Amino acid sequence: MRFPLFRALYKLHYITPLGFIRLIYCFLCEGLTIMALVRFSRIYHAKETAFVSEETRLTYEELYPQAVLLTKILCKEHGLEKGMKVGVLCRNHAVSALLLAALSRLGVHVRLLNSDIMSEKMEKLLQSRKMDCLIYDEELSEKCLPAHLPCKSITTEALQTQMKESGRYDAVKVPHIYRGGQIAVLTGGSSGNYKEASRKTGLFQFLPPFFALLKVIRIQDYSSVFVALPFYHGFGLGVLIVAMAMGKKICMSRHFHTEEALDRIAGEQVEVLPIVPTMLSRMWQAKNATDRMKTVRCIISGGDRLDKKLVEETHAHLGPVLYNLYGTSEAGFFMMATPTDLDANAETTLGRPIKGVECDVREMRENGVGTLWVRSKWAMIGAQNQWQSTGDLMYKNEQGYFFHRGIAKNMVVCGGENVYPEGVELVVNQHPEVVGSKVYGVPDSDFGCVLNATVELREGSALTEQELKEWLRAKLSRAELPHQITFKKLDVLSTGKRKTS
Repeated sequence: MRFPLFRALYKLHYITPLGFIRLIYCFLCEGLTIMALVRFSRIYHAKETAFVSEETRLTYEELYPQAVLLTKILCKEHGLEKGMKVGVLCRNHAVSALLLAALSRLGVHVRLLNSDIMSEKMEKLLQSRKMDCLIYDEELSEKCLPAHLPCKSITTEALQTQMKESGRYDAVKVPHIYRGGQIAVLTGGSSGNYKEASRKTGLFQFLPPFFALLKVIRIQDYSSVFVALPFYHGFGLGVLIVAMAMGKKICMSRHFHTEEALDRIAGEQVEVLPIVPTMLSRMWQAKNATDRMKTVRCIISGGDRLDKKLVEETHAHLGPVLYNLYGTSEAGFFMMATPTDLDANAETTLGRPIKGVECDVREMRENGVGTLWVRSKWAMIGAQNQWQSTGDLMYKNEQGYFFHRGIAKNMVVCGGENVYPEGVELVVNQHPEVVGSKVYGVPDSDFGCVLNATVELREGSALTEQELKEWLRAKLSRAELPHQITFKKLDVLSTGKRKTS
């Protein structure tokens, strides 16, 4: 078997004669759903660990019947059925992961809700989306939920209690479906302006990105993954589904805490770490981080900008293990940089488009920077195979590598000059004492607008505002130079992204 993709699919049993027949049988029994993939993984990975979460540890042999049980409870006790709209407001834990398979099997349309939404916005969101039911963690009710919900609600704690009485549901029959409902994530979580990006749970439009993970990253060669990102983040959801489909050990936690994450990685000998750059940066600041991450063989960065300094630091500790993935909630994942790509370029590259994607830089300026447009088969519903603007400013070099230059809508006019905060952040973050930064525009009576910056320094650093400004003067134009720099730990969302305000 000379072809790596064919070899990977064969290893996962998807194209062996018996494996293919079993896969088709799973689809016939469960429909084109996540549940079908869980059922398939049970056949070939029965004794292997599936979930490690808090005090829960399930094998794939245990996972499938637990997911079926939850499906029956949602159907019989709570009346959920095909076509309903169900909001899910949950942290990462075993029940919330089982929910995705169960709801898919029922054919409902799932809306994964952001746990950073405050109660006022949540009330408007539930009303505007006309939810039939909300499933939520009790711990999120005070912060996220209004006093009166406009729809039926169920807590994950109540579901967990009902699952202890499994014998009551032995005779329950769940109606057969041919395809699962839509799964939607909300975009705009860092700005608070939420939009819905929905996808069907059909599998074929996801094959190109799945094949890219197999062929380039060789994710099939690793046995365990730590899902630090919440499931309502498109990146976190994709990792969860792919890992379940391949029978991997999936470690997860309700909250990302640096020390707890490192302990889990070391204790479970995690090999694959999908993560956003802010989380990775904070992990490298912890004591004995290299020893605690010595089992990690693959780090997949996505969801936010990756700085060159973080690439160099990671490769210095673990070798060439870091991949940079780029995509949008609307278009999906469509660009990738390998460790070799990241090391070969003087600045961090987003890599090249994966097979099946078309990318074009339009409205190009004299410096070669323009707005990135993309067309893919696995975009959100209503945008498949249609050109759409990402809103990101890009530069493409002669070798076909793409480089991020900023976000068009964030442009600030300072003293008549157009400046992009993200480009300034790239420069600020190059300072050896800087962990991360957030640059933003503020009104100014003389220049109309100027840039200010919030900067997070390494622990124990004595860097002053004046010293950092002097260091920046040779690297930035007058309009780009921050007028005021505040040193503090950056505020981040539960996705690991920095808040925009």
